[in-house]
Amino acid sequence: MKKQLGPQRRMYPMPAVLVVSGTGDRASMLTVVWVTLAGSKPPALALVVGRRHHTLELIRECGEFTVNIPSTAIATQVDYCGMVSGRDHDKVAESGLTFAPSNTVGPPVIQECPYNIECRLMQEIELPTGSLMLIGEIVDTQADESVLNADGTAADVALIDPIVYASGNREYWSMGEKIADAYSVGAELKRD
Repeated sequence: MKKQLGPQRRMYPMPAVLVVSGTGDRASMLTVVWVTLAGSKPPALALVVGRRHHTLELIRECGEFTVNIPSTAIATQVDYCGMVSGRDHDKVAESGLTFAPSNTVGPPVIQECPYNIECRLMQEIELPTGSLMLIGEIVDTQADESVLNADGTAADVALIDPIVYASGNREYWSMGEKIADAYSVGAELKRD
């Protein structure tokens, strides 16, 4: 039996990422948990942010941002970056995280995050909730060599050890074990 819970803003799990925009000593970061892929040609992602965020102002100013996938090892810093404003705090100094140059865009990546995505703002969509959805074209990615798969062509999610967010409980989690290969396990049910 299922219990009706009504409309909720929860989905399980959600990635917890650090979004960076701005350049030089004006760069700032923000923890975002509402993020997803949004297209393949060109590759794009979408993230939802509130209007009051300092990082949103910086994204609008420079038209670029990075999305940094943190490992569970820095969960404390990730949480902190979502609790304070970059207007009033130097999140880099206070969190101990390190900015490093991006390859393609102006905003830096976060060195401690094993996977980094560089984006150019494609579109801003005003949502009825008062938040904004930002669509970013993915113009480059980079990964620590230590998290690449055996042939070095993609990141291994187990090696990244990403943080996932459980919104209903306000908890950070690590990923579990691989259970199957996509586009393979379902073949046993496929009828020609």
